[in-house]
Amino acid sequence: MRTDVEITATADRGVRHSATGGLAVRVTAPGHVQLIGTAATPLGGDEIAVRIRVEPGARLSVGTVAATIALPARDRADSRARWEIEVGAGGRLRLDPQPTVVAGGAVHTSDVVAEIDPTGILDLYEHVQIGRAFQIDRATTMDLDRIDRDRTGSWTGGLRVTVGGEVWLAHRVMLGASTPAAAIGHRAMSNVFRYPDDRPEELHPSEFAARLRLAGEATLTSALGTSVTATRRLTDALDTAALVPNG
Repeated sequence: MRTDVEITATADRGVRHSATGGLAVRVTAPGHVQLIGTAATPLGGDEIAVRIRVEPGARLSVGTVAATIALPARDRADSRARWEIEVGAGGRLRLDPQPTVVAGGAVHTSDVVAEIDPTGILDLYEHVQIGRAFQIDRATTMDLDRIDRDRTGSWTGGLRVTVGGEVWLAHRVMLGASTPAAAIGHRAMSNVFRYPDDRPEELHPSEFAARLRLAGEATLTSALGTSVTATRRLTDALDTAALVPNG
């Protein structure tokens, strides 16, 4: 199934939107929208494209009402999602969806591409959890390592941000079986990107978590861990430290 979503926030005419496929858009308050699942997606073979445009001077907050569950289809495992974001002069976007959970056997790829005017503001959140195909009781935990290798899903995520036409961030992360993260037991990741943000970097003393100062006035706070509950807690703590609200 192909899902296409377009959301445009304007300073004087509110939010315009359209959606086809497995997602719908609901305006819950002025400048606030939620994406709602209308069908099981992404399944193997599905493609999701979300385009968000914040026009000059407009403000927009985008969330989702539930987690996204990536599932394999009978004849195909891979699915894709692409987010294209544009924030105009003086505009502001907060994109904070619920976590993506990749079920056993699924192979999901997500790409986020953002273009920000130098006077715009972007707060971007991303949370991912690799899940198992089935539960295991205590009597069979001895097989956990084998099952993790054979039955866990995999996720590849890309994030590319340009400000005023210049690339400020371009990276990719992989989770799932046969990845370096899996080798040390990490099954979840959280990211928070903020622009503008001139705070210095900060490292967690005992966890795989840090707030990094990027070239220019932007930060990327990231955490790896065993669960998305843990990684969200880590990024929340690091990201909000000494944070001065914009506007």
